[in-house]
Amino acid sequence: MRAVSAMKSNDFQSLLQNFFLKWMMGQKKVSPSTVQTYKDTFRILIKYMYDEHGVKPGSINMEVINADIIIGFTHYLENNRKNKYKTVNNRLAAIKSFMEYVSYEYPEYSGTAQKIKSIPFRKIEKKEICYLTKEEMDSLLNSCETENSEGRRDYLMLLILYNSGMRVSEMISIQGKDALFSDNGKCHLRIMGKGRKERNIPLWRTTSDCLADFMYEYGIQEDDYLLSGRNVKHLTRSGVRYRIDRIVKKSTAICPSLNNKTVTPHVFRHSTAMSLLQSGIDISTIAIWLGHESIETTHKYMVADIKLKERALNKLHEPESNETDYRYQATDDILQFLNSL
Repeated sequence: MRAVSAMKSNDFQSLLQNFFLKWMMGQKKVSPSTVQTYKDTFRILIKYMYDEHGVKPGSINMEVINADIIIGFTHYLENNRKNKYKTVNNRLAAIKSFMEYVSYEYPEYSGTAQKIKSIPFRKIEKKEICYLTKEEMDSLLNSCETENSEGRRDYLMLLILYNSGMRVSEMISIQGKDALFSDNGKCHLRIMGKGRKERNIPLWRTTSDCLADFMYEYGIQEDDYLLSGRNVKHLTRSGVRYRIDRIVKKSTAICPSLNNKTVTPHVFRHSTAMSLLQSGIDISTIAIWLGHESIETTHKYMVADIKLKERALNKLHEPESNETDYRYQATDDILQFLNSL
């Protein structure tokens, strides 16, 4: 632990740099998407400090960071930036994580850190999980135009998402060397998940064959990304969403129930989990399959399945009875550092 000492005015910048480089990326090895979320949070916080409190980026120190400032920041996110509760909570979680690091490095700020970490998250009304039925999934696959290269890529993309239940960030990072084929032709995909935790996912024979044909057709080598985009080395998250939106739009003509669902890439993950659960797979195995750190994260699928059964029960006849823009373009080192990550 760092020796207790008086914090200088510029130590906020060095703390923030060490938080990202040594703690987040070095020790915890968080995903690039988490780094991006945290980086954006501190960019917005720095803007807020200047716009609302007149504190320039280079003048920010731990003396001006307190619970009242952070509470005001959450209101700013909600009212000025029109952020949803989920986004506000993500920003607050990033700041709480930083303050935990600060209290470790500078114990004299433990009191301030504890007050900030005690700020409650916004309560979010939990929505019923959206997932695809087998008929809806078949409709999406049949809507892929497999006579052309993009259609064959889309078909494989949907198969992988549904078969594996992986996150879209995990899928777009898959390289040729992550496809592990056995002598019988079946394949396991090696996935690097949250916290740089590796797991292997077995694929159906159909998915394995489709993957092998795709890799052969396009000459995918070990260091090549599996799913490339137009003029980019691999598909982006937004690119995957765009392709799925197109496929869903085409599928609604033959499968009208899709009109009532917002099909995002993450819906395929929900669909995999529900399919496993309804097939009798125990929840702890599903948690391992999905790469969940806690079985509590997976419990929501069991709750969703109960609701499905309740809806089915309600269809039965009961027996009869008697019953913004930036105003300030900062060029300070701290913003340059965040931009460089």
